Amino acid sequence: MQLFLGIDVGTGGVRAMAVAENGAVAAEASVAFDAELLAPRQDRHEQSPEAWWQAVRRAIAKTLDLLNASDLAPDRLAAISVDGTSGTLVVLDSAGRPMRPAIMYNDSRSADEAEWINLAAEDFCLKLGYRFTSSFALAKITWLRNHETELFEKAARFVHQADYVLGRLTGGPAVSDYSNALKTGYDLIDECWPAWIDELLQVTDRLPDVVAPGTKVGSVSAAAAAETGLPKGLAVVTGASDGTAACLASGLRRPGDYNTTLGTTLVYKGISRRICRHPDGLIYSHKLPGGLWLPGAAGNVGAEWIPAWFPAADVRAMDAAAEPKLPCDCIAYPLVHTGERFPFISAEAEGFFTRRPQDTAERYAACLQGTALVERLGYHVLDAATGCGGGEVFSTGGGSRSDVWMQCRADATGRVVHRPGCGQSAFGSALLAAAGTFFAGAAEAAQRMVRIKRSFTPHPRRTERYNRLFEWFCAELQRRGYL
Repeated sequence: MQLFLGIDVGTGGVRAMAVAENGAVAAEASVAFDAELLAPRQDRHEQSPEAWWQAVRRAIAKTLDLLNASDLAPDRLAAISVDGTSGTLVVLDSAGRPMRPAIMYNDSRSADEAEWINLAAEDFCLKLGYRFTSSFALAKITWLRNHETELFEKAARFVHQADYVLGRLTGGPAVSDYSNALKTGYDLIDECWPAWIDELLQVTDRLPDVVAPGTKVGSVSAAAAAETGLPKGLAVVTGASDGTAACLASGLRRPGDYNTTLGTTLVYKGISRRICRHPDGLIYSHKLPGGLWLPGAAGNVGAEWIPAWFPAADVRAMDAAAEPKLPCDCIAYPLVHTGERFPFISAEAEGFFTRRPQDTAERYAACLQGTALVERLGYHVLDAATGCGGGEVFSTGGGSRSDVWMQCRADATGRVVHRPGCGQSAFGSALLAAAGTFFAGAAEAAQRMVRIKRSFTPHPRRTERYNRLFEWFCAELQRRGYL
């Protein structure tokens, strides 16, 4: 049985996961970053790439120790792949060494630069269907040109978080993938760095080569083997952004399927045969190997209302109390803060209940149901953009642990909702490692490796009631001017 090692470099630390070709997790370990790396300071958030590498080394060493302890020799490892945070920027010198701390994806200093790029590259934004923000690496490169000019001129390479770690593993130049390169302005349609980037910034020759996620790009060098304990010559495969890796780990693989991550907010990703655009810029699309696209969006309604409105709640007990009240005619839009970004844009949107709940249990049930109705509206918008619908949902995130909520979401959306066995980004990276070396691509790897823990099928009678509630919900959104 072959093993594949996935490395997830996140905001708070590193997770390593060794996964067998049949999807069984053989070993996993995590290493947290020191506290000073974690929190942004006002609009700034920087981290040390060397700290990433040291955490990667430790996470790999822990995983190898666990493999040895379970009589699974590390020489059964067939490949390694790495995912990282999307939009994080690393600046390298000619020897591949970081010239300054990495600028994290959530560093917002480059907001003005992002708007400047949007004006200068308007045709490109229309072509790809998105607009640049301060979370994009290209906006951060522009900020460096404007505010750290000498360093910008001396920089040899501008790469992404996952690219940097891959480069440390192979000892060669950093290579990127479609998923990470999106936020540096890579043209996913023509598969090249567009000419307008050079016209604006003169940096194209300092950007990495880009290949599809799940592409073998080298092997573990002797130096990296000595530092990590990995076998020298182990295949190194390109990963993806952390969100894309988690999406692949969820199990979706057919056009019309969706992965939703229900955490503080609700994040959507689906599979489409075509790139998706929205006139209001609600959707942007990653590209997958094999010519498929991964349209996605993120709304402001998720599970944030639970700690905000029910801070002392026993969630299991509240689920049990709410279950017999579903569906309920008290309709909620459980938005905690003002403003919505998907499935519609409204800076003035505020949460509401159509009537006063009779008790705490009904209020909780209305919020469970309300989140599911927002999710249904999200699928309606995405289906219109992709041109295909009726697929299944593969749900991850903290909210997916609730059986009551999962059944409510299946009933309210009329879709089968699955809970995958392991929806973590590190598993998705291991899947891509297998896709690039063992299976015939990511779709086969997902089919063979992803295990579904439990599935929730819509109940026809409850779905019929939710159809009427959804109409009332949309009518209330329209009355308030949100739709």
